[in-house]
Amino acid sequence: MELWQYPVLIAGGFLCGIINALAGGGSFVTLPLLLLIGLPPQVANATNRVAITLQCVAGTATYHRHGVLLWRHLPAIAIPTVLGSLLGAYLAAHVDESIFRKVAAILFAVMAGTVLIDPKRWARENSVGRIRPRIYPLFFLMGIYGGFLQAGLGVLLISTFVLAGGYDVVRGNALKFALALVFTLAALLMFASMGQVRWSTGLFLAIGTIAGGIVGARLVIVKGSRWVRVFVVIAAIGAIVKLLLGE
Repeated sequence: MELWQYPVLIAGGFLCGIINALAGGGSFVTLPLLLLIGLPPQVANATNRVAITLQCVAGTATYHRHGVLLWRHLPAIAIPTVLGSLLGAYLAAHVDESIFRKVAAILFAVMAGTVLIDPKRWARENSVGRIRPRIYPLFFLMGIYGGFLQAGLGVLLISTFVLAGGYDVVRGNALKFALALVFTLAALLMFASMGQVRWSTGLFLAIGTIAGGIVGARLVIVKGSRWVRVFVVIAAIGAIVKLLLGE
């Protein structure tokens, strides 16, 4: 890499980390950035998972330290999500992504609409929540999308935890990070086995995403639901535009 690319990766990663912590969609910043420095699309998609995985480690640790991460709720939803993620990572190396982009854009539009139509659900505080078994197939489908593209999945996850699971936004965000850590690591290992990961590039990007993720997670804990609700809508709209217009 050229010298100018290192600070650009760190700065872009920091912005991505904050966006991911508040709502999701930070990969819509980092994927174009990786393409800008010359990585092929599939390699950029795979390398981006290095930074996201390490950010999820930092974010998960932050929520754990604050005592809001419900670890006991994780295993049941992690299994279908990881299985979907492995399938999605495999498809990413072999399938055109245009169909995924269109379907995902519709999902983001629905999620943004629920925030605007029923904001009271996003205002809950100290709500533990529960994911019922009938929702498990949805996590499998989100895992496929996460393994395939990743970008914007955080918006879908936090919306599912809040709207379908009944969690408050702080606990929902904590579970989002922990779940994303599990399935993103699985996808990263799949991409690595196919030789598509540029580790040094991903690690420099991760310096920024880790710092941004820690800052963003603390903002969620301190500021609560109002900030997250606004950023979910912004992230969803941005995701729709990027998905429909392409890279």
